[in-house]
Amino acid sequence: MFIKLLFLVLISGFSGAYLPSTPGGDQNELPKNLENVGIDEKLDTALPGEVELTDDRGQKVLISSYYNDRRPIIISPVYYSCPSLCNLHLKGVFEVFSELGLKAGKDFEFLAISIDAREDADLAAAKKENYLSEFLPGVDPQAGGIHFMTGTEEQIKKITDAVGFKFQWDAQANEWAHASAAIISTPQGQISRYLHGVYFEPKTFRLSVIEASKGMIGTFADNFALFCFRYDPKGNKYSFYIMNILRGFAALVLLILLAWLAQFWWKSNKTV
Repeated sequence: MFIKLLFLVLISGFSGAYLPSTPGGDQNELPKNLENVGIDEKLDTALPGEVELTDDRGQKVLISSYYNDRRPIIISPVYYSCPSLCNLHLKGVFEVFSELGLKAGKDFEFLAISIDAREDADLAAAKKENYLSEFLPGVDPQAGGIHFMTGTEEQIKKITDAVGFKFQWDAQANEWAHASAAIISTPQGQISRYLHGVYFEPKTFRLSVIEASKGMIGTFADNFALFCFRYDPKGNKYSFYIMNILRGFAALVLLILLAWLAQFWWKSNKTV
């Protein structure tokens, strides 16, 4: 309980939530403005493809329209008028995009989805242009691959419930209290990874996206790295996985042994 409280206190410093002074109250009791805030990971859950959102061009788009054969889908639940945490999160996402060596629209689809139903397509378009001009200046805002979305309360709730993103309006701070994560799904819309926080280690982000594609994108070296490394949810990164190395070594030894035996058998038959 203490660890959860500490985590939410740290998050609240970015999201605008606060801890009221409650003399004589239960120090282990979670403040009411944080009771329904956090992220419940729902790995292997399908994104709700039937939900229709509005993109940054003002067009109605079904989530399922982003399903495809090879490009993973990355979702960031944010809100565009957020004074702190969302800006830090999107900055971290776009910084890592510039280092990934992967191209939006070709190797992945990115959806920033506003959790605030009062926000509209004009604000979404302005935010998108700001981030593109600062971090990806060569990318045309009208090109595909990066989408800033808005929706109604009902539509937003379906999305956030599906991905386990819990947020709450803090009337006193006049802000949304929320956490931060980039949610990665397979090209078919199955959630495969949660990358929490506002800074993303490029190798971890890249491997998460390539893993979600099931080898459809990335280089041979990337897919070999996935064989050697396994995602560590506690460290929020990929760590060296010795068992796969041992299995690979054992398979190599077996192949060498079979090749030697085949050669021995062939020579033996030849002399008969």
